[in-house]
Amino acid sequence: MTTTIPIKSPQLLVRPIDEKHFYVVNCSFPNSLRILNRAQYRILAAIDNQTPVAALGDKLAIEADVLEQFLEILSQTEIIQFDDQFSKPQKPGRLQSLNFWVHTTNRCNLSCGYCYISTLNSTGGMVEATQKQLLHKLVQTVTQRKISHIKLRLAGGEPLSQFKAWQAFIPEAKRILSELGCSLEFSFITNLTILTDEILAFSKEYRIGYGVSLDGLDADHDATRKFRSGAGSFHMIDRNLRTLLQHHIPVSTNTVITNANLAGLPHLTRYLIDLDIPFRYSIVKGQAIDAELLETHLSESYALMKDAIQEGWSFSRRHQFCDLKPNELGFQTCASGFSGGAIYVDGTVNYCHVHFGDPTQLAHTIFDDTLDLVDMIEQGSHYEDMKSTDCQSCRYKAVCTSGCPVYRLNGKDPQCSLYHRFIPLIYDLQARERLKLLQDYTMI
Repeated sequence: MTTTIPIKSPQLLVRPIDEKHFYVVNCSFPNSLRILNRAQYRILAAIDNQTPVAALGDKLAIEADVLEQFLEILSQTEIIQFDDQFSKPQKPGRLQSLNFWVHTTNRCNLSCGYCYISTLNSTGGMVEATQKQLLHKLVQTVTQRKISHIKLRLAGGEPLSQFKAWQAFIPEAKRILSELGCSLEFSFITNLTILTDEILAFSKEYRIGYGVSLDGLDADHDATRKFRSGAGSFHMIDRNLRTLLQHHIPVSTNTVITNANLAGLPHLTRYLIDLDIPFRYSIVKGQAIDAELLETHLSESYALMKDAIQEGWSFSRRHQFCDLKPNELGFQTCASGFSGGAIYVDGTVNYCHVHFGDPTQLAHTIFDDTLDLVDMIEQGSHYEDMKSTDCQSCRYKAVCTSGCPVYRLNGKDPQCSLYHRFIPLIYDLQARERLKLLQDYTMI
């Protein structure tokens, strides 16, 4: 090995944490973030992709076997390689899981200004015959494709307004697919204005998770998420969130950041940290947003997260920014076009739920028995590979994956420049969290 030349990944991000510690991460290799002390950083900095291991050891006055062991550790997550064959995220050769957004109803009790569902309140919920056909297609696909896991996200409209209609379907579908060796997972994508003891008990029994829309605290939330009467909904969301947490039901929140609520983002951040609840911040699609104020209030929010990390809060498990995947990375932004899609209330299968009601979009129907669900995904519309040349060569291409393919402009996410500023910050906070855990462990 002494004559071997270590080569650094071209996708490395290396930054200081404090005076004594640094971190390095390969932005094209999953879970590769590593904390370095100053001596280890000195070794990494000395690698010039030309000097063999033996000469590098002489230069740094490090014994060959010690240096080789350290370089071998770095190679395990492709911080370095001993050739120039670095891997990148790839599509799996065979599908093992599927993920579908299910539009349970067009009815909603709120009237949010940025709602993208063009057919909202035009019809009611999914009828029983369509539900039965959906279960038939799930069985057909699992049997033919040997799928081992399926997740259905029940959305709308407001899916909890349709709870009674899905109360029999969920246990029956879980039982039937379990007998076929496939686990079936459900979650409600909800505004959480409806929550009863019956829904709580059912959710606990069948392990149903919740994704909750939350646009801020008090007036910030109520400015965008009102009942059709004009009344705000935050007080109900707050109460019901706390109820789900008290019953240990998995729940996370998603905040769509707009000009109407971005000033309240730091207050919301403190609230969500205190609740210790997973949360995602997403930037509104298809609307202009004040870029300077957005960066200012996001920076304030991440400063709060930085402080919370020192108090023991788990940043890496509790926060996501847009579609960024800093740890697991990805070959595309979401499941659409590969292992998932969106099923409309009438049984049509779309590339994405934003296409519901759009007659220009290619769609199949679950009532077509000549195709299984995977066939429909493969033969449907495809947007995921429409990426700019800039994205193809970007260090963060596996973190960002060019953003939502439906909303890309010229092949890239409209927030590209913002991501370039905040992706390093996200890694900074993960590194601080990792360093604290290491320091706490060594003090035991």
